[in-house]
Amino acid sequence: MENRNDCVILCKTLFFSSVMEVITKQIRLIRGPPLEVDPLISKLTPKQIQKDVATYTKMLDSKVNESTIQSFLADHSYFFNGLIDPWKPSPLYSKVKLGCDYEVDFAWLHFDSFGPEWRLVEIESPSCKLFTKSGNPSKELTHAVQQVRDWCAWIHEHLKYAQDLLPRISYPLCYIFIGRRNEITLSNRDKLRKFRYDHHTQMVIHTLDYFARAAEGFSSVWHTPMKALTHRDLKKGLPTAVQKWVTPEDSPMLTEYRLKQRSHPFYDSGSHGGFGREEY
Repeated sequence: MENRNDCVILCKTLFFSSVMEVITKQIRLIRGPPLEVDPLISKLTPKQIQKDVATYTKMLDSKVNESTIQSFLADHSYFFNGLIDPWKPSPLYSKVKLGCDYEVDFAWLHFDSFGPEWRLVEIESPSCKLFTKSGNPSKELTHAVQQVRDWCAWIHEHLKYAQDLLPRISYPLCYIFIGRRNEITLSNRDKLRKFRYDHHTQMVIHTLDYFARAAEGFSSVWHTPMKALTHRDLKKGLPTAVQKWVTPEDSPMLTEYRLKQRSHPFYDSGSHGGFGREEY
């Protein structure tokens, strides 16, 4: 009897192993070949990450201009950990031009259940204040918010051109990185939270310290090239590995769901390993 039971168990095991092998092959056919990892990413060590974070933090402390911050981040894509989905083949693009009118500091294609959509980033100086002494939004913060709104308005006014450059773009989610975390006091923290809430359907606001925390939490899973691609690269078209994720179907229902999702009070823009809305 025991031998018979052993044979039954063995047969079941072999059967399920065969089934799983077939399923795995089908998944690989759907997903395609494994995504490549940039050698510069593969060579990253905890010591190097610590060194990069220290360099970045020193730049913030020195209050360098936004151009210097932008250039550093363009060479260290893993500082976008928690923002870019590490499991999807999305390059990071730097200094993307919207016609002759605007230049976006960074852009990448985000994938979720509602289909692909773009993320756009505005970088401001670490010396910028978020609020005035009287508690009102600073002119720098107000300018950054208006800049993001102008981007979105331009995209909708020139949708055909925008989608030729940024396939499937429709309602991008924008990020503003401005100032320092140590500028946030008990008195203005609640004002910042309300300010973020009032704008969260279109944009997310963080201090520049966010990137240091993101880099410190970096894991080995990262399929984005270390160095950001350029506007010229984007004009040539999306990489082959990305194109298959951008389906030609354009569902108004999915767009409606995406906008409703963002308007939810518990929506977390950092849904891929991010640090949540309360991380400044």
